[in-house]
Amino acid sequence: MNKDEAMEILSTIKYPGYSKSITDFKVVKSVEIKENTIEVLLNLGTADDRKRKLIYDEIREKLGKKGFEVKISTVREKGTTVEQKHYVSNAKKRIAILSAKGGVGKSTFAVSLAIALSKRGNKVGLFDADVHGPDVPRMLGLQKPARANKEKNLIIPNEREGIYSMSLGYVVDPETPVIWKGAMVSKAIVELLQFTDWPQMDYFIVDLPPGTGDAALSINQNMDLDAAVIVTTPNALAIMDAARATAYYNQLGTKVIGFVENSGYFVCDECGKKSYPFGKTDPIVIETQLKVPCLGVLPFEPKVEEAADEGDLFSALDTEFFRIMDSIAEKIEKS
Repeated sequence: MNKDEAMEILSTIKYPGYSKSITDFKVVKSVEIKENTIEVLLNLGTADDRKRKLIYDEIREKLGKKGFEVKISTVREKGTTVEQKHYVSNAKKRIAILSAKGGVGKSTFAVSLAIALSKRGNKVGLFDADVHGPDVPRMLGLQKPARANKEKNLIIPNEREGIYSMSLGYVVDPETPVIWKGAMVSKAIVELLQFTDWPQMDYFIVDLPPGTGDAALSINQNMDLDAAVIVTTPNALAIMDAARATAYYNQLGTKVIGFVENSGYFVCDECGKKSYPFGKTDPIVIETQLKVPCLGVLPFEPKVEEAADEGDLFSALDTEFFRIMDSIAEKIEKS
């Protein structure tokens, strides 16, 4: 066995509590093979002895199967530990919802996905990372300040029908404009993630602001994202921008599992015929451009838009929009 083969084996060992491996987190500093001995040097700064033992035991088990004596040593380099850098580890899956441009219905989709996953029996967290335009509180009908858990010195997320949400809109007056530069945006996002008393969750949905700016980068640097979903409308400019956003996330190492075509069509109440406000584009064409599969095509439904504005998306569950949302949620569960 050579070093590359040893690293391949080490890359299958997940960091305890996370979906990424010890090699993804750059815990493995070096591997040396000397005759029948493999020496593994780890940069392991965790203060959790249980996690340390789990990692050691799995390294010894997997490399020992190849007939080698395994020697493990560690060095603590300056900097933050995995636990300090990667928040919300108590969610089984963490999914970012993104769009390359505004006005494509990304926040409505993010909240609707949280509702659809919750209705399928999942415990769901929803994080509003759009600091300059926090719309999640209004859409959920939860425009009340977040309470504090004084014993833990943490913020309690607002909850509605099994969805636990946190937004800057729960902390500052929603009518007050947030005039912050990039560093302050990043700081606010990290502190909201870190100081929220999140429960155990099946899914954690992150509603990112449009584009690939500071908020998107802060989430990637401070959270172990499992996947991302792109929301786009079927017009050429939105698709072109979505392709750039997909490439951006692929570069950051976050897998884009698919895209959703929003406002793909409108059904006339009078005649029942479909019309295509952004033009009729075959999802296969968009799949070719984005190089990711289509998870679903959502219609424009006035009832859904009105429910979002009034803070009661739950009242629109009987629409075609939410029937398709359920199928999208099912695909995400299987991904």
